[in-house]
Amino acid sequence: MNKQIPSYLKLVTDTVNETPTVASEDLAALVDVFQAFEQATRWRLEFAAGPAPDANPSLMWSAPVNPGVGASPGHIRLLSIDDATAGGPSPISWHQAAAVGEALGKLWGELLATRTALRQREAELASGVPVTLHEKDPAPPLGDRLEAVLKAGAEAVGCQAAALYLLDAATTELKLRSSWGLPQKRLTDAARPLRGAVADLEALLGHAVVLTDGQLHDYWKVPEVSFASCVCVPVSSPTIPLGTLWAFCTQPREFSDAQTNIIEVVAGRLAADLERPVLVEEALWARDQTKQLAALERSQQDQLPVASPVIAGWEIAARAYHAGPIGGTFYDCFALEGGGLSLLAGDALAHGLEGAMTAGALRAAARAFRHHRKKPQLFVERANSILWTTSAGNAGAGLFHAMLDPGADTLVFSTGGPMRVLAVSADGHTALAIPTRPLGLDEQQRTHAIRRQFRPHELLLVYGTTFMSDSDELILGALDQRLALSLEPRLTLPAEQLIEIAGEILQTYAAREPSDRVLMLVKRRDR
Repeated sequence: MNKQIPSYLKLVTDTVNETPTVASEDLAALVDVFQAFEQATRWRLEFAAGPAPDANPSLMWSAPVNPGVGASPGHIRLLSIDDATAGGPSPISWHQAAAVGEALGKLWGELLATRTALRQREAELASGVPVTLHEKDPAPPLGDRLEAVLKAGAEAVGCQAAALYLLDAATTELKLRSSWGLPQKRLTDAARPLRGAVADLEALLGHAVVLTDGQLHDYWKVPEVSFASCVCVPVSSPTIPLGTLWAFCTQPREFSDAQTNIIEVVAGRLAADLERPVLVEEALWARDQTKQLAALERSQQDQLPVASPVIAGWEIAARAYHAGPIGGTFYDCFALEGGGLSLLAGDALAHGLEGAMTAGALRAAARAFRHHRKKPQLFVERANSILWTTSAGNAGAGLFHAMLDPGADTLVFSTGGPMRVLAVSADGHTALAIPTRPLGLDEQQRTHAIRRQFRPHELLLVYGTTFMSDSDELILGALDQRLALSLEPRLTLPAEQLIEIAGEILQTYAAREPSDRVLMLVKRRDR
């Protein structure tokens, strides 16, 4: 036996009209085209609204207009007209006229789709208007604003009271937060349990509950039983339900669809007022954070060497790529006491702000010891100690440190952490250093120096491996092979061109999500 819904209860659901309507101004230009077409061809084109054209003995052809979204608003159809009225037979056949009509229908469909896209775009731009808070002209307190909205909404639909009930954090209770037309002591009442509140639960599902008299107030758990009729609608944000809005009337009565819609609009206004303080605070916080990130981005860019270092017998190029405005990669170079050049490339495990802090610590340590000509492994070990002592043990990084003397043919370097070093010559390639445990995760980490003699056009390629989702030796070996095959035939090119080639290859091996990458290339010049 089906349960009958009583006449004094009405559930109002949202309905969407999937068939778009065409305004008269949208048809004005099309009517002019149709008239010109009829005068030139003595065939009549017209627009018929609706999903299917009406029966017409003069109908020769018909095709729906495709608006790009939703159902078709109507058809363009071709009609024959009397020769006497038209002034003679048509100069073209109906097949040719239908082809023109079809082209016009497609053109108008594209116009409708463009207008729909423009409407959506304008709404998106409206949502991007900056949210500001004027301190000199503060808005009324939130309580006063909510009560004013409740009063205006209730009076608009002829009700004598209205109440706003909001869910608690656990979504188990509904508490009266604001009201109009009810005693102020209601605000001190205990929260109503959501369990068993049939009308509130139905409203939170997206239905407006309308009770036209008091016969079922007890069953639907109406919070104010002294009123004869009432309406309950949901109050929600675009993502989560916030509570319910009740409008109460002292007399038994019906509520029209228009009145129910007004109450739903009031509920939307209440939701906007509830979210506004949060949105303002988030907007101001985001604006401040954007400024700080922009300043940090400029600082990171300013600290990178402006031009490639110049040293007799060598060419040097380097790149640092960040997934976002800031990142955890860097490279640097500086002169040593007594001549020579010190080269650095760093790659932090973390990205973003955390990675930038780790990279900044490594750079600062390098600058502090830049005038001391010591073994390269000593600085790598010192960097490990600095990261270990200045963090909570989670600031892991990789570091490459090399020393070059002018005119020499030998390079001395040391690495620690996720750094890969590859020697490439016309005879092939050799992996000189492989990734190890990141610096900064252990109190002590021993490294050693590698001395390598380079022939003319032979190069040293250094890259961090944190950009890869899986940096095991098999994958790294395949990457080394591809780098070597791409660079070996081009060793006579300048270092700046070679590093661009290597950078594109590394990008193809990067993880799916954007990641930080550091790359350095040191090439021996031809004598």
